[in-house]
Amino acid sequence: MNHWIAALWGAGGGLMIEAVQFHGAIKRCKDFPWRVKGEPAAFPLLVSVLIRIGLGFGLALAASYSNQVSGPLGAIALGVAAPLVIEQMARRSPPDSNETAGSKK
Repeated sequence: MNHWIAALWGAGGGLMIEAVQFHGAIKRCKDFPWRVKGEPAAFPLLVSVLIRIGLGFGLALAASYSNQVSGPLGAIALGVAAPLVIEQMARRSPPDSNETAGSKK
């Protein structure tokens, strides 16, 4: 599969999970969430959707270039799980070299 096509599938996965969450918000609020007091306005919601789509796009693209995903389903799954995958990767990353070097300056 072409790397850019995989990235688009990943972006689609991010959009799919956003649609599921938006559906839940509409059911919870009984209206569009930005019309309900105490809920985020429309612009921050749009920005969060774009971030989620971008995370899915980027992660699926990287996975495709490293031959970690070979089909649409894998790319969609990465798009859906992108925030969690990136969060877990950040937790597993080694500490800063400044932290391990002690107080050497």
